Amino acid sequence: MAATARNPFRPGVGLQPEYLAGRDAAIAQFRRVLAGAPEIPGNARITGLRGVGKTVLLKRLQEVAEEVGFATIATELEPRHCNDSAFETLLARQQAELAKRLSTIERVKRVAADAAQALRRIATVTFEGFEWSLAGDLDPTTHDVASTLLAAVESALAADKAGLVLFFDEAQVLVDDKAASGSHALSSLIAAVSTLQKQNVPISLVLCGLPTLTVNLLTARTYSERMFRGFKVDSLGFEDAAKAFTEPLSAAAAIKADDDLVERVVKDVEGYPYFIQLWGAELWDATHDAGSARMSIGVLEAIEERIHERLDLDFYEPRVESLTPAEQDLLVASAQCPYPPLAVADLNEASSKSNDNVNVLLGRLVKANVLYRPRKGQYLYTAPKFREYLQRRIELD
Repeated sequence: MAATARNPFRPGVGLQPEYLAGRDAAIAQFRRVLAGAPEIPGNARITGLRGVGKTVLLKRLQEVAEEVGFATIATELEPRHCNDSAFETLLARQQAELAKRLSTIERVKRVAADAAQALRRIATVTFEGFEWSLAGDLDPTTHDVASTLLAAVESALAADKAGLVLFFDEAQVLVDDKAASGSHALSSLIAAVSTLQKQNVPISLVLCGLPTLTVNLLTARTYSERMFRGFKVDSLGFEDAAKAFTEPLSAAAAIKADDDLVERVVKDVEGYPYFIQLWGAELWDATHDAGSARMSIGVLEAIEERIHERLDLDFYEPRVESLTPAEQDLLVASAQCPYPPLAVADLNEASSKSNDNVNVLLGRLVKANVLYRPRKGQYLYTAPKFREYLQRRIELD
């Protein structure tokens, strides 16, 4: 076998696989969403667990938007962007970068007026003979966000683009402060985009994140449930998962997989795309190093422990090591509870901590995006097969 044979699998954060399986329906639906804009706002909300391929899908949807003529801005959000000032700075930088990328020909003119009213700002926009107004009782932060987004749309239109689509990954980290005096970046973003869209400004918003994103949006603005087309990204069914494993091998040609191995891998990883890539990468390396052209169950069984070691080190441990010892202790205790879901009553019984302390720690684990709460008194892990990882960790201890 040629020493230069390339491993066709790509385990990693947001790495585009050789073959994107099981997402054709979502991609086609997103094309229809964009086709209806701006008359029907083309917003999308993408949610799912870790490792299901949300970021990969998001990148593909960005490509789709660009293919049909939209300018795009793509950003991975961080907790610091919850701060109003930090979020405004982020948008301003992205707008400036977009303007630099696109043509600087001015075709849209915007005028701000009525500045004497502190909370009432009016912007008037003229584009090719049509005029619309951005008016209403916008708070200063929302007005500034709307103005920055409008400037980005101007740049897109000046470059003969159909409009602008914003893509925000890890959007679940954008959470408004409960206090009225705090930061409300998420509320400002939603309100700004909604205000622009009501005036038929060609702008769309795509938010991607963990399941907590949906709740955060509703908490920020109750009308957000009507703003977004929901896309739930889940594990792949057997046929799609098998294709995700075998199609890269077909393209690479150097190594093939036995049918019983494919069935075993798909069953073991439960169809989760990241796991398919990781299992495939390790099996490829082991088969290639052995000078063989066939992946087999025998190879899998020989390296299974190594695969789990890499999975734990690359996928799970970075999420756990950043937690406090008390938070880690509660997670370890949760591995002894019936699942799914994790019931608070079971956690109270399994943990040596007081009930009040358990509730506090659960809130912190939700904030750290390790758990999410589908309903009162119940919790789920945000990473698939996380309970099995915790059980392996207990065995090692």
